[in-house]
Amino acid sequence: MSKILIIDDSRLITQFGKSILTGKGHEVLTADSGEIGLELALRDHPDLILLDVILPGMDGYQICEQLKKTDQSQDIPVIMLTSKAEPADKIKGLVLGAVDYVTKPFDAGELIARVNTHLQIKELYEALQERNRQLQELANRDGLTNLFNHRFFHEHLSREIDRVRRYGGTITCVIADIDFFKKVNDTYGHQTGDSILKEVALILQKGIRESDLAARYGGEEFALVLLQSESLAAQLICERIRSHIAATPFKIANPPLHITASFGVASFPSAEIKEEKDLVEAADQALYQAKKGGRNRVVLFSPDV
Repeated sequence: MSKILIIDDSRLITQFGKSILTGKGHEVLTADSGEIGLELALRDHPDLILLDVILPGMDGYQICEQLKKTDQSQDIPVIMLTSKAEPADKIKGLVLGAVDYVTKPFDAGELIARVNTHLQIKELYEALQERNRQLQELANRDGLTNLFNHRFFHEHLSREIDRVRRYGGTITCVIADIDFFKKVNDTYGHQTGDSILKEVALILQKGIRESDLAARYGGEEFALVLLQSESLAAQLICERIRSHIAATPFKIANPPLHITASFGVASFPSAEIKEEKDLVEAADQALYQAKKGGRNRVVLFSPDV
């Protein structure tokens, strides 16, 4: 069942249209002025709007233009209702974003046919949009771990840095690396290594907030983007994750494997960090210090090291 809004100041037209469309199983809302129609369109999000050209106050052309300028209503198909026979009058509505027109007094069969056609088109369009969204989501994901991929991590980090510049706040970048992972692959094989990567990815994802981001940076490296988290708070988050990884028996081999990970943490804004590239390099430098210091630890970026 679809929700249809009829905007027409003629009670006879609205009642006739409502009778026809409810008889076909649709829910029908009515408004006798453009202003009320706009309010209903934004509040109730109908699937389709039947809009009279001649209305008191704002006419149908003005209402159509307003609907197409507003994010909440711009994708709702609008069929103009007109008693004007001139092609120019009909074209004007189409130019403003209407999808079709029906001449009054309208035939019940024609109205149903045009409404059904545009409801079907809308349904197909929404299905296509959802499919495109799913494809885009797949394009942003790492195929093995289902975390975000290297490209999306950089795009996201760059956007968030711009946001911090504009509105203030703090953003932290974390680069994490599984310790001695090559030895795991060499000893147990790459399938075992892949299973470990997937389990570590789950631990990382569960260890951060929904507003944060976890990505596979490459190989056995992962990256985190922690929003509104200063270095010390981010260090605590990473320490919890590090402890979780170290305490987890990976039951992929017999006996279960125990692995560790090292973390480098850097935050923006900072006197030494001017842009996204600097922030990643700072986190990577801190990771190097964690490796150099014995691994299985979290190190904050320090420009003096």
